[in-house]
Amino acid sequence: MSFLLTGEAMFDMISSEKMSLRKLTQGNIKKVGPMVSLSAAAREMRLCKIGSICIEENAQFTGIVTETDFVRKAIASDLPFDATACSLISSPLIEIDINKTARDANHLMYFNGVRHLAVSENKKIVGLLSVRDLVRHFVQDPDGPLTEMANVFEPLTILMHRDIYTIEETASVKEAARKMEAKKVGSLIVTAGGESIGIVTETDLVRKVMGYHLSPTTLPVGVIMNAPIIDIDKTASLREANEIMATKGIRHLIVAEAGKMIGILSIRDIIGMVSIRDLPRFFSEKV
Repeated sequence: MSFLLTGEAMFDMISSEKMSLRKLTQGNIKKVGPMVSLSAAAREMRLCKIGSICIEENAQFTGIVTETDFVRKAIASDLPFDATACSLISSPLIEIDINKTARDANHLMYFNGVRHLAVSENKKIVGLLSVRDLVRHFVQDPDGPLTEMANVFEPLTILMHRDIYTIEETASVKEAARKMEAKKVGSLIVTAGGESIGIVTETDLVRKVMGYHLSPTTLPVGVIMNAPIIDIDKTASLREANEIMATKGIRHLIVAEAGKMIGILSIRDIIGMVSIRDLPRFFSEKV
């Protein structure tokens, strides 16, 4: 779905759940000024181990820059690393009221195709909510949507993408960024001699390359890839997949059958599943 749904217009139609976003919200918002360089912003993301950083100007949050922005708008497009952070800004921030629920936030992320929401209280931004925060909550919630999926046969094969994109270990970081942009994916399997030897993600490109101000043109992906590849059997539960992602701090997980790679599951696929399963409720209340 490509249509845009925002804020109160959407959620006034959705019933409330038991718990608000207050306990899930990260109150310490990482931020930089609009004139900070891309490499400085990436370095801050590396040090804080975060996937996005907010832009603050005149004591107001004016937007956000994400790993996807760095990869697709900077590395893949030859934007100099000394360009300013405001050159990549996504604005305005998509907001959600702190009294809304995790499922409300999940819908807003899914329909807008984002991984971060600004959380507001009395029309003031008080924190940030990430897709990882939501997934962690859904894993721990005994009455949540992941529990509802417990009886689904091989749910990973339903959610995973069977198109697995690869790149040679000798290819440059810039080539990887351009392929991620072209295929609209956040990871690539790294190969050598036809064998899969690792995985490289948007996070690697931002933290290990831009965060150290290294050259994406000359640096091969084999230097920054993650190895070995972390996988999960197709018969595993969605909860197990979530727990591996949370424990390893990753957003992509290879799904395997008899030791052979058959697909890839992302954290965004999981929030998509939660939203799709909740659509009957959404549309019935919309009417």
